[in-house]
Amino acid sequence: MLWVICGAGRGVGKTHLAQRLCEVLPNSAYAKCGHGQRQANKPANFFNTEEQLAVFVQQSCASYDHIVIESNAWARHGRGDIVIFVDAIHDQTDVRTDVDELRSHAHLWVYAGASVRDWKRVLRRKLADSGLCRAVCEVLAEQKRYLSNSGLAVRSKVWFEAEGMHIFGTGLARLLTGVERCGTLQEATRAAHISYRHAWDMIKTAEKHLGKQLILPHSGGTGGGQSALSAEGRRLLEVFRRINREVAAFADARFVACNHEESPDE
Repeated sequence: MLWVICGAGRGVGKTHLAQRLCEVLPNSAYAKCGHGQRQANKPANFFNTEEQLAVFVQQSCASYDHIVIESNAWARHGRGDIVIFVDAIHDQTDVRTDVDELRSHAHLWVYAGASVRDWKRVLRRKLADSGLCRAVCEVLAEQKRYLSNSGLAVRSKVWFEAEGMHIFGTGLARLLTGVERCGTLQEATRAAHISYRHAWDMIKTAEKHLGKQLILPHSGGTGGGQSALSAEGRRLLEVFRRINREVAAFADARFVACNHEESPDE
């Protein structure tokens, strides 16, 4: 599936959104079409022309389930299975002249007042996996919060500890989500863009301190067989997701409230 990210201008978070989508989309690749030479802070798949990007997509479509492209040109031409438009930040002045055209080609529109229900309605027609639909909506909601806060945003991080040691955080949650969706640990590591050894170390460390299994391997051998979350793995993942959502919502609400409080000197 081809995802195309476009936006109203600079600084709206297109690159961040594209990279976050790659974190939740299984077996995915990210590419960008832009100007200038590829530098250290540019993605590995960085191209100057639409033709170069098209060659990359053609050569890669058999190797990846999802390709996420950051390109206003491709969106403008209506290329992509799912085109996402990111609106301007409040009071932004350097808005593109073709913003209406980009918006008209988008399947999903991310802006401060966007409805998650509308996103789900579109994604359910495109994605058979309800878990993947939910994960994409969570990424879009993060982008919406960023736009709602006029470019200045508060970020929070949740993790679980046992005996003073970090045992469960975003990385492991992302890995378990991949196992839940893909059915194998090997595919989950690819989706999370981490090595199999690192993934296995995270799982074993957490299981050692919890005294319970998080993943139940099936036949096929190490790395080659099917895997599923245990009951404890599913429960802990859902607890982490819920706390993460609630902490993020609380932080956002407090940020908005504190950011609008008058200074004692005013």
